[in-house]
Amino acid sequence: MTTLDGRVTLITGAGSGIGRAMAEAFVAAGARVFAVDRSADALAGTTEAVRAPESLATHLADVTEQPAVDGMLAAAEQRFGPIEVICNNAGILDRMMPLDETTDEMWERVMQINLTSPMRVTRAALPKMLERGAGCFINTCSIASFQGGRGGVSYTVSKHGMLGLTRAVATSYGERGIRCNAIAPGSVKTNIAARAEPSAAGRELRKKGLATRPPQADAADIAPIAAFLASDAARYINGALVVADAGWTIY
Repeated sequence: MTTLDGRVTLITGAGSGIGRAMAEAFVAAGARVFAVDRSADALAGTTEAVRAPESLATHLADVTEQPAVDGMLAAAEQRFGPIEVICNNAGILDRMMPLDETTDEMWERVMQINLTSPMRVTRAALPKMLERGAGCFINTCSIASFQGGRGGVSYTVSKHGMLGLTRAVATSYGERGIRCNAIAPGSVKTNIAARAEPSAAGRELRKKGLATRPPQADAADIAPIAAFLASDAARYINGALVVADAGWTIY
C-alpha cells in the first residue's frame, strides 16, 4: 500500500480538480500537504473536502510570479519543515485553438502557467533537495504531451515541454537523489475542462477524438497515481510518464 507518513508535499493548482484530489489522496496516505492555488474560494473548498487541519495548510499564490514561488516554498517549509515532494499541477487549457487562431497573448499565458511556472518551482526547490540528497517531483502532463491532436497548439506545445522538463530533471539529478516523474491523464472531469468552451476548430477536433474516447475519468482516478509515485514503493521509478487514459491512445 502507498504510505507517505509525514512526507511534506506541496501541490500547485490544489484548489480544484486533480490538484484537490491529490491533496485528499496524499493526506489519506499520511502526508502533510501544503496546497497552493490562486483562488481563495477554491482553497476553501479543498479545506472542506480534506477536513484534516493538522495535515493540510493552504496558501494563496500566483505561481507565474517568481517572488510568489519563492514565498510559497518558504511558507511551506516554515509550516511543515523541508519539502520532500512537489506536485506541479497548475495548468490551463487553450480552447483547442489551432495555430492560425492563436494570439501572442494566449500563447504566452499558456506557456507561462503550464511550462514556465513548473520550471521556476522546480528550479527554486532543487537547491535544498540537493543538499539533503532527496526529493521528488511529480508533473501533471497530458496525453497531449506525446500526441498532436488532443488540444490546441499552445496547450500541446506546453505539455510536450512539460514532459521534456520531467525527463531533463530526472536525467540531470537522478544520481543525486532527485526523482522526477509525470502523469499523462486522458479526459478528466474537472471544473477547468467543463468551463473551457472550445473554438470552432476545437469542436471539430473534439468530435474526432470523441469517436474512440473511453468514459471520462474522475480526478480521484488520477490522484492515487501521484501518491504512489511519491512513495518509497516507486523509489526505482525516475523520468517515467504514467499514462492514465483508459486506453484512449492505443486505439
